Amino acid sequence: VKWICPTAPTRPVNYLGGIQATAWFDATGISENMTDDMVSLNSTAGFVVNLLKDEPSNGLGGIGMGAAAALYFSTSHITGWEQTIRRLRTIVGINGWLPAWR
Repeated sequence: VKWICPTAPTRPVNYLGGIQATAWFDATGISENMTDDMVSLNSTAGFVVNLLKDEPSNGLGGIGMGAAAALYFSTSHITGWEQTIRRLRTIVGINGWLPAWR
């Protein structure tokens, strides 16, 4: 089993008062009423596509914001919005949420 654990880029995060932090995407808060930053979510989905081009697609997962990014990517993949070379077999998310669910 090969594990790849990428680190999110550093960016200003609104729910942290705009301070620079490692984050896969920007968020205004963590609640049902939060506003999703589609630009950074789609940028992260593009990062995942590039990562999966050179790696086995046995699974994708994350913790917290990484789980949210993995779930967003997987729903984009399933609906055909985001294309990958191979089919994903497993998605695992721990302590995450589904961005852009509305």
